[in-house]
Amino acid sequence: MKQGWKTIAIGRHLVDMPETAKLIPQWKYNDVPIEFRDDVVTEEDYDDMVAEREQALHAAKHERYDSLFVQRVPHANRGVTLISWPEPSDTYVYRYDTYFRIGTQTVVYTGEVTDDRRTPALSTREKLSQSWRAVDDGTLPEGPGFVARNVMLARTLFNPENWSLAIRLAGKPDAWIEISAYALSAVEPGLRERAGGLLTSLLGSFVGMHQLRNRARPVGPIVADEILVAGNENGKRLYAFKWEAPGKAYSLAEPQLNAEINVIDSAYKTNQESFTSDEEALELWDALVESIRLRPGAV
Repeated sequence: MKQGWKTIAIGRHLVDMPETAKLIPQWKYNDVPIEFRDDVVTEEDYDDMVAEREQALHAAKHERYDSLFVQRVPHANRGVTLISWPEPSDTYVYRYDTYFRIGTQTVVYTGEVTDDRRTPALSTREKLSQSWRAVDDGTLPEGPGFVARNVMLARTLFNPENWSLAIRLAGKPDAWIEISAYALSAVEPGLRERAGGLLTSLLGSFVGMHQLRNRARPVGPIVADEILVAGNENGKRLYAFKWEAPGKAYSLAEPQLNAEINVIDSAYKTNQESFTSDEEALELWDALVESIRLRPGAV
């Protein structure tokens, strides 16, 4: 790993990046966002939050029933699901607000559930409440599971889980960088198989856009491709880099993986806020892409 860089765990993967980078992560498990309530610090805060939400649902009127509130369901380890109608007119789709307490962290897991899925959805949330583990600050998690910040879902059954990580580099506000992973039930054609339309779009965006690379780009055991395009507009150097591993269907170990760097749409007129040269852009790109790997024991 490069000097001045750090390793972070996200989802079931590890990625290296500059220590000074600002990170904007997002996680979904079973297509439901995993969100944190950093304002809920103590056990009393947690109880108050759940109680206040339940009271608000009781107070909100429904056109057919007394209120939006439907049911409160307790789970293991102080987890709670509040079932409600999303809107005053709804009578078929339910909102499930589930709260998990993991160490000192509070996680909110909210989604809509159709009437025929009420029981399976509750069963899933009960299993999740038994599967959360806290991750010590400054350490990389061990054992199987899906990591979101400093907690981990210690589960290995396939589900459509995904994560994304936007990276903002110090002194480079014009460079948009993102890495993501998607566990999918079907695999699409690879990046270079789809490259005709992509390249036509990129190369036609600005005068002078050209390919820096268009090749297979495996990273360790990860089979992947990369297409890197650059060009000039009004004296400004533009970049559109993409790396993609198509992955395998129904695989947590081999999801679809993506990495991108873009310096395209911007209010900045020069490259002082992005990259001083192609060499600098490529050096950063190669270091990021080469660091993407499955966390040992994650699956």
